[in-house]
Amino acid sequence: MRVDKHLPVVSGIDRQAPRRSQAAVADVNQQSWVDQGAAANASKAQVRKSAGFSLQLNQQLTTMQSADSYLGQLAGGLGQLKLSLSRELGNARIHDREGVTAQLAGLKTLLEQRSARSGGSLDGQLNLHLNEPARARFSLTGLESVQALQQAGRESLLFSVGRTNQEPVAVVLDDDLSEEQVLRRFNVGLAPAGIRSELNADGSLMFSARESDWQQLREHIKVKGEGKLFAAQRFTELTPRESQILQPQTLDQLDDPREVRRVLDTVVKTLDRIDELREQLGLRQDEIRSFLARQLGEDEQRWASDYVTAVFALMRKSTSSYASVSGTLVAQATISRFTVISLLS
Repeated sequence: MRVDKHLPVVSGIDRQAPRRSQAAVADVNQQSWVDQGAAANASKAQVRKSAGFSLQLNQQLTTMQSADSYLGQLAGGLGQLKLSLSRELGNARIHDREGVTAQLAGLKTLLEQRSARSGGSLDGQLNLHLNEPARARFSLTGLESVQALQQAGRESLLFSVGRTNQEPVAVVLDDDLSEEQVLRRFNVGLAPAGIRSELNADGSLMFSARESDWQQLREHIKVKGEGKLFAAQRFTELTPRESQILQPQTLDQLDDPREVRRVLDTVVKTLDRIDELREQLGLRQDEIRSFLARQLGEDEQRWASDYVTAVFALMRKSTSSYASVSGTLVAQATISRFTVISLLS
């Protein structure tokens, strides 16, 4: 008996199919390497960003340590002066004149060295500046009251600032200006000279400039007006009065018991301010140290992960053999991170 065997229907063979399959595999492999490369670049960018941020925090930590060290020295000098003034307050005059004079001289020197010893981070009011240079705050005679400026109405003020031969800067005031508008006119006009304006707690007009520019500015500020606020025929010399929590020159006049009381009150106020600021500095430094410690651990883990990924990527590309795997493992076990960094840097 004859049996018919029906063969299955088979489509025609496409000779290009294997080639397309290989190309597809190659595309997948290439895309995989592209993805790995992008991930590696992203990881490197993240590491660089983290390193830059850590560097910034370390710089802030160093600045705060300088500020805290200076505040500790200042508190020590003020504490000794406080005891001396308290003992002498009940007397008609200071008996230990030589001792108090020596304390005042040392304290004045310390106050004058504030910017250098604090790394430029503390201003005259003992405010901390970490992200921008400290600024000297001062008032100008004839420009203390915003109300007086508003009442004077329209007037153009021409300021000559500093010893250099730069062009004078102008501040134009108009009628019916609000306080905010007055401040804006001064800020815009005095900006080329590096001077800002603001209102203090009691509403008086104050100015500020960088500490590095202050010594040059303080003796060379002149203004010419139109006859309302300042004379129109000539420049008027202005004497700026710097605002400080403790003025060095106020420590000279201690012959009168009232002056002793006034200086003692200022010393107590300054000590309170120092204690408050040092407490804030301590908390902030602890936060930064804790963050940097955590960040260091995360960087170590990220480096280890990147290193292992790179090692296995090399193994996948190389010919698979026991010798290559064994050599890789031995090298990985014996080489240190710092050796790798030294070789690659």
